[in-house]
Amino acid sequence: MQDNQRKEIRLKGKIISPGIGFGTAQILDLEIAVIKIAILPDQVKKEQQRYSRAVEVVRDHLEEHVKEAHAGSWLSASQILKVHKAMIEDEGFHKSIGRRIVSELKNVEWAILEEAELIISKLEATRNPYFQARSEDIRDLARNILEALTLSKNAYKKTLRCSEEPNIILSGNLYPSTVMQAQHYCAGGFATESGLLSSHAAILLKGFEIPSIGAVKGLRKIARAGDQVIINALRGIVIIRPKPATLRRYKVIKRHLEVPLSVPPPPPIKARTQDGTIIHLLANINNSHHAEMMLRSRLEGIGLFRTEFLALGSGAIPDEEEQFSNYRAIINTAAGRKVIIRTFDIGADKQNPAIYQSKGQNPALGVRGIRRHLLCCPEELRTQLRAILRAAHDTSVGILLPMITTRDEIKQVKKHLQIVKEELCEENKPFSSDFILGAMIEIPAAAIAVADILEEVDFISLGTNDLLQYFMAADRDNEEVLQYSDYSNAAFLRLLQFIIEEATKMGREKDVAFCGEMASHTSLLPILLRLGFRSFSISPISAHAVRKIVAKTNLSAPVRP
Repeated sequence: MQDNQRKEIRLKGKIISPGIGFGTAQILDLEIAVIKIAILPDQVKKEQQRYSRAVEVVRDHLEEHVKEAHAGSWLSASQILKVHKAMIEDEGFHKSIGRRIVSELKNVEWAILEEAELIISKLEATRNPYFQARSEDIRDLARNILEALTLSKNAYKKTLRCSEEPNIILSGNLYPSTVMQAQHYCAGGFATESGLLSSHAAILLKGFEIPSIGAVKGLRKIARAGDQVIINALRGIVIIRPKPATLRRYKVIKRHLEVPLSVPPPPPIKARTQDGTIIHLLANINNSHHAEMMLRSRLEGIGLFRTEFLALGSGAIPDEEEQFSNYRAIINTAAGRKVIIRTFDIGADKQNPAIYQSKGQNPALGVRGIRRHLLCCPEELRTQLRAILRAAHDTSVGILLPMITTRDEIKQVKKHLQIVKEELCEENKPFSSDFILGAMIEIPAAAIAVADILEEVDFISLGTNDLLQYFMAADRDNEEVLQYSDYSNAAFLRLLQFIIEEATKMGREKDVAFCGEMASHTSLLPILLRLGFRSFSISPISAHAVRKIVAKTNLSAPVRP
């Protein structure tokens, strides 16, 4: 190994999810490196036989591989197994490999690589998150066959085992499926070259409390699988092949950061600006574990429970009793603190073909969120409303509707709520009569008509990640238009100002919550406070940093020109 491969190297990036992590590098989307050899015509049969044997080895161990490597992924292991089985049984794929060997006289490794790259490029060009995730399955299958070409059956089987040592996941992309794999591997940290820091995958990393850094240029050129890596997601630094002294120092730092949750949990901390203005901080969560994170972070409650992850993770919509149990667990964990539950926001970049697959060339502009419930699945909506109201039978709860466009949609939901309440009364089942109804403001049309929306609901929550996407016509998961996804854009800030001013005219400014990654930006939060926002729903892991920003902001001081 050359000297420059041994020395400690530090790369700068941008913090996605704060924390300290260290472990052995595992590169999820490592480019498949093969030796490309032009073969002679009399070697064709031998290459075809090698390919057939390798495919048979992969087929024999396919179920074991999927269970070991993909449990807990964006799709369930059973669904991924179906996908992989379909690929390994795809005669078209095998014939294409065979044609490359015969007509182009390429060794089998070269033929596999070229065919895999062709399919992957087509899948990733769709910009559809489901198909992008399937491109990873193609990489996985190609890598498995290549390994089977060079390893014995027993040696191949050993490669299926996940390492028990801490892993640092390195990736060139930032897909939800990649993050779910990192979570399955109990990753101690995550670093990526991708700059999509407001994507749903980035939000998942925060939810899983995985110390993570994005926009790390040159990461995959410098790091190698098996390298020791430190993720300093407090300062946005990736340390590759750290010196022993550096590693010891970071282990001490990490130990000091890990403070267990006391029993009973401490009360919420009131956030105050420098001039004493109270700012309400709540948590965005995906499951009951994240509710515990809310308590540990001493936030005032749950401002957004993303219920769709109950369905997307398992590949099936939970029935009423399963939903009831999940919502009840969240309410119990919150121990009297505020709880707002959002109905399923499925579609666009959060979809699973076993549940629902968006149609059209741009799923983000299609049937998603409340549109899906009202247009396609009204019974599913009523089931969810029943479960929420039953789970909160002895307390209050907030119900939040995603992707609201017009007040008519809210009126339709109210009709479903009335049906649900009448059903529960007839069935003599206890349910909450003390609930509030809210709307997510994620679409510019709803933002402009915010006064009309407020007349129909008890509160609104600004989903600024999607609102910016739609306002700027820039896909938040597309690196090519990343320069347009700027929260500090003057026109976007004017839109936010318009929303809070409209609410203030109605005396409803206290009914406006700010939800989204924008609230955690050190340079933007003071601007939002000065615009008049006083309630924020944030990732629990960002609570300490947000409180510090709030405490440094003096709203009574004149604004500098």
